[in-house]
Amino acid sequence: MSELLTQLGSVVGAEHVTPGAGGLSVQGVASNFVVSPGSAEELADAMKIAAAARAAVIPWGGGTRQRLGTPPVALDRPVIIMRTGRLNRVLDYTPDDMTISVGAGMTLDEIDQALRPNGQMLPMDVALPGRSTIGGALACAADGPRRHGYGTFRDLFLGTRVVEAGGRISKAGGMTVKNVSGFDMMKLYIGSMSSLAILASANFKLLPMPRAVATIACEFDTLEGAFAMVDAVHTSKLLPAACELVSAEGGVGFGLCLATDGLEQAVARHKRDLPAFAQKAGASASHVLEGDEHSSLWGRINDLPQTAELGPNEMVLRVTCLASRLGESLLALERVAREHSMRLQISARALNGVAYVRADGEAWKKFHAAALAAVPDAFVVTLGLGTPEPSLNVWGRPPNGLEVMRRIKSEFDPGNILNPGRFIV
Repeated sequence: MSELLTQLGSVVGAEHVTPGAGGLSVQGVASNFVVSPGSAEELADAMKIAAAARAAVIPWGGGTRQRLGTPPVALDRPVIIMRTGRLNRVLDYTPDDMTISVGAGMTLDEIDQALRPNGQMLPMDVALPGRSTIGGALACAADGPRRHGYGTFRDLFLGTRVVEAGGRISKAGGMTVKNVSGFDMMKLYIGSMSSLAILASANFKLLPMPRAVATIACEFDTLEGAFAMVDAVHTSKLLPAACELVSAEGGVGFGLCLATDGLEQAVARHKRDLPAFAQKAGASASHVLEGDEHSSLWGRINDLPQTAELGPNEMVLRVTCLASRLGESLLALERVAREHSMRLQISARALNGVAYVRADGEAWKKFHAAALAAVPDAFVVTLGLGTPEPSLNVWGRPPNGLEVMRRIKSEFDPGNILNPGRFIV
């Protein structure tokens, strides 16, 4: 192992650490190393050494999503934790072009700070934006409340440079909106859990910051009442940027929070019409929030699905289904939670069919199995477990095209070096 450490140290600073250091859980660890490359070239050199040593490589950005998936399996190989935190520079930014290229180690807050002086934004919300890196957010296909109004990373992603398992640097896409002919390779890396390559940089198209913003927060006693308003918004001509259903504090009732932004006239219309929708749907109260109250609320909502810190009996599930089936799916999960004496906290993109469910209780294993059975038409992915359990089915029912995914993994990473065992393939 000392030879491997020497080779890595000759390229970039490397540190030998004990198995499990830094909160990492890896099965069958022989020895761990932490490497922090400062450029795509240093990352490529480190990957060449890792490939030659047949080491398992665990990409690590801000460390906020390391609980996602099955714990990596090293099979008695050395493990290299490849930290991307030093890849944290703006590489290309011309405000007039409204595009930006950033290192994969930049956090979402750092990107926002770079854009704000020019009145521009990358409207992507992720949990713990001060720690979450853009590379990790892409690799895990993170989303946020504003996906209803602005889409997901897939919609704003223009291009990337990646380092492949063998150490080769390759690129896909570019810095313009129409830059792809043939297969859109860059989209392949979104949600791949860094099992195909490690992102070194990412390019995005930007949007101007809205002139006005506000939130209409509505309180409901029942889930059915909240979804009655969701249906009313869906069939109306209103276009909120976000429509988030959250469990009320204390576990009694629900809040439906709708963000509106854009021109002042459009925001004013939402502020006028949405409270009327809420009253008709049976809301017990509605409030218009602006300024710091608006920002503070969405900061809290944004962090609800975080998995960086979990109690020993806690788990976070992501439920994805047709938006029209989301209400019945959440009702089914509430029923299962009551049967197993589990406490639930819900944060759902109510108009998109995506929900994050935090469950806590001693019967978490039985609840997990019952939850999968209760919503057979939905995809249920376990984003984090307070207590690692390798035998748990964290990916739910197999996705379509699983065999194709396995063949792609085999082509991109024949030595199974990158995040071995973590992803579904």
